[in-house]
Amino acid sequence: MTEAVVQIVPSLPPPAEGVGGYALALEEVLRERAGLPSHLLSARRLPAPTAEALGAALEETGARVALLHYAGYGYHPRGCPSWLVRALERWVREGRRLVTVFHEVWAMGPPWRSSFWLSPFQRRLAGALARSSAGVVTSLELYKKNLLGRAPGREVSVLPVFSTVGEPASVPPLSGRARRLAVFGGPGARGRAFREVREALEATCRELEIEEVCDVGPPLPDRPDRIAGAPVRSLGVLPAAEVSALLLDSLAGFVAYPAPFLAKSTIFAAYAAHGLLPISAWHRPRREAETPPPFWSPGTRDAPQAVADRARSWYAGHSLDRHAAVYRRLLAG
Repeated sequence: MTEAVVQIVPSLPPPAEGVGGYALALEEVLRERAGLPSHLLSARRLPAPTAEALGAALEETGARVALLHYAGYGYHPRGCPSWLVRALERWVREGRRLVTVFHEVWAMGPPWRSSFWLSPFQRRLAGALARSSAGVVTSLELYKKNLLGRAPGREVSVLPVFSTVGEPASVPPLSGRARRLAVFGGPGARGRAFREVREALEATCRELEIEEVCDVGPPLPDRPDRIAGAPVRSLGVLPAAEVSALLLDSLAGFVAYPAPFLAKSTIFAAYAAHGLLPISAWHRPRREAETPPPFWSPGTRDAPQAVADRARSWYAGHSLDRHAAVYRRLLAG
């Protein structure tokens, strides 16, 4: 198959993380490793969020294969993009091929939140997309189980996300790195690290004797100047190659993310791929959906190098080459 694939995304944000960053990186993976040219269609840039607008935009691309990056709230403020599902059901009925990457499936929450009441509609939409798709990919076994409940018999490939800032062939040991802690990602992820789990971040810096914290991403208005005595240096948004070089020479990387869902974090993937010590902390208890990948947290007794090695070995199971092979098979049919 040599015709182009159109990747449908909610939007294309500048940071190299999140759904848009993943799709941008996947564009290169498909081209360089799978031999599949692709281009991106952002729903945010449609004239209106309607089935007709998306259908017209898809027709303009001339593509016959679409790769949808699905996160309901990215396409609709209530997480119910029925217009998107209608357009793609029509696309499939007209003889085209659809592959869906479920970055999210549906929301769940207590009865006093709107997500509780909207969840049944969100489940129906996700199920309709899964049934219409010739191939389904997601990052968590939990999501696979949920999708199979809505689309029995459908093949669902589980691929934890890859690093969007490079995948070095070899990495130096922690003993040869600067005593630097990286806090990388978008404003939301880094804001949580500096504010909501500040205590864990400070404990990390003390235990690892961190000498410098590097804040990598869009500017934060309330970023602290020091963490446990270590100066915080703001580097802003950097090209992927510069982020990669920084991570390779950093002892550790910190992310505020619930452990059972780390497999869907491109930030955590970047840390694991670059062989530094991946650290995660979260301020709210979460149901243990599945076994998390290897990570370190303050107070644990595991040797940092052993954790870093296990995390990198975990990452190797869903490397760029693995992604290329799975997507080549699903998209080519």
